[in-house]
Amino acid sequence: MSDQSHGADPTFLADNIIEIYKKHAQAWTALRGHFLYEKVWLDHFLTLIPAHSQILDLGCGSGKPIAQYFIEQGHSVTGVDSSDVMIAMAKAKFPQQTWLHADMRQLHLEQKFQGILAWDSFFHLTPNDQRNMFASFAKYAEQGTVLMFTSGPSYGEVIGDMFGDALYHASLAAQEYRTLLTQYGFQVVKMVAEDVECTGHTVWLAQMQ
Repeated sequence: MSDQSHGADPTFLADNIIEIYKKHAQAWTALRGHFLYEKVWLDHFLTLIPAHSQILDLGCGSGKPIAQYFIEQGHSVTGVDSSDVMIAMAKAKFPQQTWLHADMRQLHLEQKFQGILAWDSFFHLTPNDQRNMFASFAKYAEQGTVLMFTSGPSYGEVIGDMFGDALYHASLAAQEYRTLLTQYGFQVVKMVAEDVECTGHTVWLAQMQ
């Protein structure tokens, strides 16, 4: 994962992620659409958790299409997003679920979940913030809880683009993710780097032991 920042300050860009998703919430939701290109991974995730599970969706966006898919399979979702616009959209569409306007790095909940997802959200955090998130993953997990998140294929920071705004991404090295997962009690179930069947996503699926 190479640095493509072209002179931009990565720290500033990382801090600006929340504002970008607020600014482009409607446009991003429309662009994301309803197609579940990640369905194979979501289905694998769901096979590992009980029926009617509680799922924590970190960086849930508008709730479509991923949280909606979980709801349609009979699960309950607690969605967390730092964009108040996206959370408002999720609340309007799925009022029976729990939607929290919060930063995943500063989340304080009392319950545990059978599934934890951080799809296309976790990788917007700086490397150090990513390392710190593993304690939160463990905090909200119980024995058997399934964790799935996307990362980059190797260590580094990359600056992408969202409607003309610089969009920060970062990743740890694969071995560090494995070490952190083990350290916090998770066992890797499956990992694919740059999965060609999932639009090139690097996906981690793990389960609390």
